[in-house]
Amino acid sequence: MSCAGGPAPKPAPAPSNNEAGAPAAGPAEVPPKEPPSAAAPETPPAVASAPSAGEAQPQKPATEKPQSSASSRQPITVSQEVYSKTFDEVEKVIKELNTIISNGNFGAWTSYLTRQYVDEMSRPATLEALSQSPILKRNNIVLNSLEDYFRFVVVPSRSNARLDDLVFLDKNTVEAIMIVRSQRVILYQLEKRDGKWKIGLF
Repeated sequence: MSCAGGPAPKPAPAPSNNEAGAPAAGPAEVPPKEPPSAAAPETPPAVASAPSAGEAQPQKPATEKPQSSASSRQPITVSQEVYSKTFDEVEKVIKELNTIISNGNFGAWTSYLTRQYVDEMSRPATLEALSQSPILKRNNIVLNSLEDYFRFVVVPSRSNARLDDLVFLDKNTVEAIMIVRSQRVILYQLEKRDGKWKIGLF
């Protein structure tokens, strides 16, 4: 207790974050981005007929239910150098895919697919489930093969893709992100196999 009439003791000042002993900032890294809420599925066309090779395709918003979610895998942090190098590689692949898809070149497209992707998207049960999408049903389109999936789903929705960002799931697996109406959507999950980026399953 202070003496009567004497000044009250002042509290000790709180230590500053800038005082000696504060940890120094580490090297700059690209932090993992928040994963998008859902993958951007290939949107079926609004007409039943297959588009001709090289025909311009309207881009449609992602409205169908994604085949699966990538949210169970946690993104990793990579250096700015790794991010920039990978971004350039993936952007080149996406531009190549845009040309192949715009030209309706099914054979060239399959060379960019992992074996797991081919197997899954060729399964009758998968094709049957995809055929239940409202747009395909409305146009009486039934998918019976991987080539049908390419013609009626991939061509209308992936011929003008643009890479805006990458999310690294591991050093050889990334999600290619495109921003559509301010929403981050997954264009592709790409896996690096034997030095080449290929489309894998989410």
